Amino acid sequence: MQKQKFLWKAILVLSFIIGGTLFGQISPEIQLGARGVMSVNVDARSNQTASAINDFSDSGILFGFRQKLYSDFRGQFVIGMQFPDANSDLGQIFFHQTFIKIEDRTNIIKLGRSRVASSLIEFPTLRDDDALFFTDVLNPFSLGVNSEDNQYGNVFEYTHIFGQRFHLKIHGEHFTESPKAPETTETDFSLNAMGVSFVYRVPSSQLWERPVVQQIGIGFNNFFTDREGYTERYDKMLKNISFSAIFNVLRDPVYFLDFRTQVIYNGGFDEIKSVTDFYSMSRAASVSSFASLRFLFRKLERPSLQVSVSAGYKSFLELENSSKQLQLIFNTFYRLGAGFDVGLQIQYNNNQGDLSALYGGNETRFQLAVVYSIEQLWNSQFDDRESLLNLEHGYIP
Repeated sequence: MQKQKFLWKAILVLSFIIGGTLFGQISPEIQLGARGVMSVNVDARSNQTASAINDFSDSGILFGFRQKLYSDFRGQFVIGMQFPDANSDLGQIFFHQTFIKIEDRTNIIKLGRSRVASSLIEFPTLRDDDALFFTDVLNPFSLGVNSEDNQYGNVFEYTHIFGQRFHLKIHGEHFTESPKAPETTETDFSLNAMGVSFVYRVPSSQLWERPVVQQIGIGFNNFFTDREGYTERYDKMLKNISFSAIFNVLRDPVYFLDFRTQVIYNGGFDEIKSVTDFYSMSRAASVSSFASLRFLFRKLERPSLQVSVSAGYKSFLELENSSKQLQLIFNTFYRLGAGFDVGLQIQYNNNQGDLSALYGGNETRFQLAVVYSIEQLWNSQFDDRESLLNLEHGYIP
């Protein structure tokens, strides 16, 4: 009898232990996102023979893990890697996302490596660096070999959301610094940029209403440079101001037509009177603008055809030799199946003044592309304020 009582007590205690373990541990939500971007590029430059390459840059994979915290907050860890551009020195694989994020309904804190706040909106180009000189604040610490230097860095961000539509973001960043000498090996992750942005954005769950103003915002980016001949921090600071907007031109639930634009003013440094490399170009006073008119056929909430026309113009204000850049982009994409698209993109680039000697006069690029995007979720627990693939560049929403 005593043995039976002891056995039942042991079973009861063991049940409490197992039950507490099962209910005390909450399994994380597991996310997987992947995007393959393949294109055949044919480049025709002035006075040169046309060349063709098979380009799979920006293809990558993302892993995410989200956990409910002991409050109204939730935590997320993301790690992602992609193939960089063919002419970069980043190696075969580049880790572009490695961060932890803590958020609730109105607050977002982000720490790690991720997309820097060099652009306020996305444009419907095949890749996010197709119009880099017009759409992003350029990295003044880079030698310009890698486009990723202008897009990714170590970040600390705090965002507060007012009324679900107004986003105030304060960000501190470490933009990648190209070594000044080949033998330089020192690693420095100190903040070399800070800024703030204020954006009005219609939530994705309400885009079906097709409001005239979908997004409008302003951003400030300040770089802490080593400007020679100056000691005051403010004088050594390179200042950029960005303004962006997205408008729905045709408010139709099937035939989408929107216009998006962004203007970036770079205060520059007065002593730079000519552009001889990327370093001086990013520190020269300039105004760049980019705009897109996009048509999207989206029947039954399923996008199937997109056509867009984009144009960019950049003028340098203080250079002795009048220097300008012009870019025109036309593309069209057709969705063959869920996340599987084929597309054609044509780019025309024109450089004048100092930019002609640096990047060549005229160039036309033809791209025939196939893109496949997938996203998978296990142990679903949360809403999708932003899915994992929102971290990647997208051209069809």
